[in-house]
Amino acid sequence: MPLERYMDGGAHILPADDGLIRFAMTNGQRVIGIDVPIATLRTQFGEAGEDAPLDLFARNQAVIEAAASQAYDRGTFPNDLMEMGPEDFDTRPSRA
Repeated sequence: MPLERYMDGGAHILPADDGLIRFAMTNGQRVIGIDVPIATLRTQFGEAGEDAPLDLFARNQAVIEAAASQAYDRGTFPNDLMEMGPEDFDTRPSRA
């Protein structure tokens, strides 16, 4: 079942781990928390660290959400929390 953007709340950097961004999506029945390392986003989207992590996320949100939905379809997440890594991004998007 594909995930869709969850409209209540936004992406944020975790207070307990400032190397992760957490955002939420929904499968229509439950809200799924998704953690993605900032380092993975920088590697995937070719940023050299000049942009704030949440700006980087916002600029690439559609691609990140699509990758999260595909990863969700491949796995099981009994605690409604999913951790993404480089393996969840199968191709590098072209930069405009």
